[in-house]
Order: sequence, then structure tokens, then C-alpha cells
Amino acid sequence: MRRGVFALVKDMNAASQISKCASGLHVGVRNFDEARKLLDQAAGEKPFLLILDFEKCEAEAFKALKELRENADLKSVPAVGFVTQEKIMVKPEAEKAGCSRVYMKTEFGRELPNLIARYAV
Repeated sequence: MRRGVFALVKDMNAASQISKCASGLHVGVRNFDEARKLLDQAAGEKPFLLILDFEKCEAEAFKALKELRENADLKSVPAVGFVTQEKIMVKPEAEKAGCSRVYMKTEFGRELPNLIARYAV
């Protein structure tokens, strides 16, 4: 499989949106519900982008981000996340932990095609 997008997302609407957008851009996408599974697969496949759901799987997202940034082979993989207004306080923590950008969920939905296209090149 060509390098693609890995997503740690429990929100089914977001997962579906990511899949649709990626397939529209002819990019592979794999969705995970646990940080360990994602990291194990990422070690072999090295995705070009990691998407983290800080709304529904905050602890797993932080775990994945921490290990990603500590792994010499994976630390260059860009990670972006999304949160809802209720979890806005997570945004600065995630960015400090190494997330390139954390979007508000509605903004994430609008920016997703551009985001995937930007990192896919």
C-alpha cells in the first residue's frame, strides 16, 4: 500500500468524512481505535499524516502523540487533531505535545480536503 493517512478516530462521522475525502484524493486511509495498533502499523507503513480525535479518544490520542514524537522513525510524521468547543482546553496541550495543529471540529471538516492534499504531495 502506498503511504497514506492514519486516523485515531472514534467519531464515526469524522471517520467516514476522512475516508471519503481520502478516497476522493486517491489516498489510502486506515482508521484505528487504539494508539498501540496505530503505532505498530505506522512503524511498518510510515503514514504521511496522522489525524487524532481529541474529542472522543483524548487519552489514546495523547499516548499516540507521545510515542510518535519519541520514535526516531516516526517523529517526522505530521499529526493534526480536532476537538469540539467543550474540549477547547485540550488544544494548547495537544499542540505543546507535538501536534502540528488542532482544529475545531467544524473547521476540521471544512479544511480536511486541503489538509490531506497538502500532506499527500
